[in-house]
Amino acid sequence: MKYSIIFSLYILTGLFLLTGCQEETLVAEVPQGQDGITVLTPKFVSVKDASSMIHRWTGEDLTFELLQGKNADENIKAAFDTDESTLETMTAKFATLKGVNVYKLLEDSYYDLPASIQLKKGQRSVNFQVKLKDVPDGTFVLPLVLKDGATEIGVQYVEIVKNAQVTGFDMNWLDRVPSVAEPRFVASVEAAENDLRNLGNYMLYPEGLSRPELKRPLFDMTVIFSANMNYDEGTAGPVLFYNEDVKKILDNRDVFVKPLQDKGIKVLLSVLPNHQGIGFSNMDITGDRAMIKNFAKEIYNAIQKYGLDGVMLDDEYANYPGGPEAEQPGRPMIQMGSFHFLVKELRDLMPVVEGQAWKDRHNLLTLYNIGPCSNSGAGERKWALFSNRFEDIKEGENGWTEDRMTKDQIALQSWVKNPDNQSVLDEIGQIKIGEIFDFIWNANYSRGDNYFYYIRGNSSVKTWIAGMDEAVAAEKFGVASFEMSLQFSEYGYLEHKPEYWLKQEWPNPSRLEALETTLKKQLDSEQKTMLVFNMQYVPENWKGRKLTNPYPTDFPYFMKKLGNKKQPVVQFEGTNYDTLISSYLR
Repeated sequence: MKYSIIFSLYILTGLFLLTGCQEETLVAEVPQGQDGITVLTPKFVSVKDASSMIHRWTGEDLTFELLQGKNADENIKAAFDTDESTLETMTAKFATLKGVNVYKLLEDSYYDLPASIQLKKGQRSVNFQVKLKDVPDGTFVLPLVLKDGATEIGVQYVEIVKNAQVTGFDMNWLDRVPSVAEPRFVASVEAAENDLRNLGNYMLYPEGLSRPELKRPLFDMTVIFSANMNYDEGTAGPVLFYNEDVKKILDNRDVFVKPLQDKGIKVLLSVLPNHQGIGFSNMDITGDRAMIKNFAKEIYNAIQKYGLDGVMLDDEYANYPGGPEAEQPGRPMIQMGSFHFLVKELRDLMPVVEGQAWKDRHNLLTLYNIGPCSNSGAGERKWALFSNRFEDIKEGENGWTEDRMTKDQIALQSWVKNPDNQSVLDEIGQIKIGEIFDFIWNANYSRGDNYFYYIRGNSSVKTWIAGMDEAVAAEKFGVASFEMSLQFSEYGYLEHKPEYWLKQEWPNPSRLEALETTLKKQLDSEQKTMLVFNMQYVPENWKGRKLTNPYPTDFPYFMKKLGNKKQPVVQFEGTNYDTLISSYLR
């Protein structure tokens, strides 16, 4: 079998966390190199990188070096510590330092070590090799502890991430044309509770198990939820912040991200404001718009740095100032055009290439359309700023009447009415969000139809989003978005939380919408994308009870309701990663 072997090389600080095994005898200090630094004692280093303790395995033998120390001109006969308890302890410390509990100790049958390493008096150094062989798929570490008798000479680590080459389905699935009956499924996954890799193990048999040659991954995209948009006092602007759970995924992309990408699944990063008075809709639009440009560049740089395929913007939880008295330094009230200019800046950094194949897309720009100040036409505030309905705002129509507006809406209306701002308004009007975003997804509990239909005068206008007519919406707009969180019923079986998985449209039908209603809208409007939120880990057994995973039943049900008559089947195939335990299991 052929394999794709992926690795990462880290130069780490805080290596003291790796110290110690039995009775804390391992010093594990950073070995000093040969670049003019005096080596006072014998050192155990890598030939390729004497300054690092963690090394990648790329399929070939690894060469290490034992260096004679200055003023320690002696005969040395060293050997590796092979005590299993020592190596297990070092493996646990390594996993702690990396921040993810996915590493296993590599069994000794998969490597060969020299029986001893001899460095004779007067000899400056000696090279030797560590040979790895027939390593299985998985994520491993091999701690190498070199000792001269009872004296430790040094510690090195070999990190091995080996993923089996994707087999069992034809990668030509990436060239498929999505349909309403088989839309692009997108899963947004809460990083704090779920292992991203599980998303790659849901397989779709689009015409049932009798046609196994058609098997493909169920999900076209997955979204890491979520990086935060914080306000930085030093730079007087927004910055990206990664909580520990998101950081673990990004810092270990070869473990979590690349296995999905190898299957053709696009991996996006969600960006979400963080209760700090700053969000996509209130960045300063005056002057050179440095706040917007800098933040767009930071998002772009993160996508490049971590090898991701795009971003999903989610304009919730910003805690925007609600009136002039609520403004904080550097955080203005909602700005007309703030979100427009951010999206335009991101699109300029990640341009759409004409004719670019799906498999080559690493520039996806998407929106989770629920935030009250982005575009949502439902809920309490109904700003719908992406509609570019400036005349409505000026003339006080469709919700922009003073008796129905909050202080921040009144301030925005005043700005729009000011003729001094007309040139900026004209610039904003040229930004057609529907044409810029690759996908826009709504939550069905904010109703699934707010890309279209509002009344202006005696006519019906079919868009809340400039640049998104029915043809564009069919390709880009996800009417259906379902919260997939699970819970145990009173009878002990798994079910979806009822507040997110509504079976009827009450108690507030103006906001909430039954699943069947949302699916019917998607079918009638011929839309070809669907977002599902917070797919959770489902163990095969829990506390002595066998559990049935509801997700393989959900998705064929969705497709059936969307007009699919091919009897599709979804199965979970592969390792069920349980390194992070979902809250409903705690």
